[in-house]
Amino acid sequence: MVQLHLVAGLLGLLGGRLLVTLIRAELERVPVRSVTSCRPTCGCPARPVDYAPVLWWAGARGSCSRCHEPTGVIYRLVEPVTGAAWVGAVWLVGAQWTLAAYLWMVTVTVALSFVDLRSYRLPNRVLVPGTAVGAVLLAAGALLDGRIGDIPEALAAGLVYSVTLLIPALVTRGAIGMGDVKLAFLLGLFAGYHGWEAAVAALAGAFLLAGAVGVLLLALRRITRRDHLPFGPFMVAGAWFAIARALAGSPGIV
Repeated sequence: MVQLHLVAGLLGLLGGRLLVTLIRAELERVPVRSVTSCRPTCGCPARPVDYAPVLWWAGARGSCSRCHEPTGVIYRLVEPVTGAAWVGAVWLVGAQWTLAAYLWMVTVTVALSFVDLRSYRLPNRVLVPGTAVGAVLLAAGALLDGRIGDIPEALAAGLVYSVTLLIPALVTRGAIGMGDVKLAFLLGLFAGYHGWEAAVAALAGAFLLAGAVGVLLLALRRITRRDHLPFGPFMVAGAWFAIARALAGSPGIV
């Protein structure tokens, strides 16, 4: 199975390279097609090597060799994180039809997390189609796996997670945004596919992680009490942990 995980990692790196372009387009709020022919983080025309994952920045010493524009740590993390997420999904889900849904979900959430980290927003043009396609893939996979009866519970978990965040989103004035409320449905859907315990763990994990990081940054004086942290990445991390924990006890691991 080492070969399967290697293939998953390579495909994840390729997917991460595509995400770099998507993330740049979202951060600059431009159409994706307007940046596909450029080097990922600057306006220089792309060379063949610039379309290869990792290679486009590995030998550049953190900047473009032509315009010396810094590559940025965020962009360099996208590909390895996506590759690792794909390997983890294949290892945990195994030979189940829902694997495609999980690969899609982790890819979408990687993109949303990095955009949120840089811009404090979760763009609808990624979130809405990402959620719709994820729901269809999960339902189709569940049908083929003989678990279509678990989909109503998963949908209910997604709705409950979303509604749970709606109230603080309305009263916290920015700490939790409507993008977080929409993201909650996607994460609750996939966590809830493994039962209410996983969905609750995803929600609790998000708040615990955000609280722990917030306290640490306050102690280090990197933020003040008036500052807000992007909540989306903590939601994603909490959901990934809860789903991985649920899958680790299933027979799907290969």
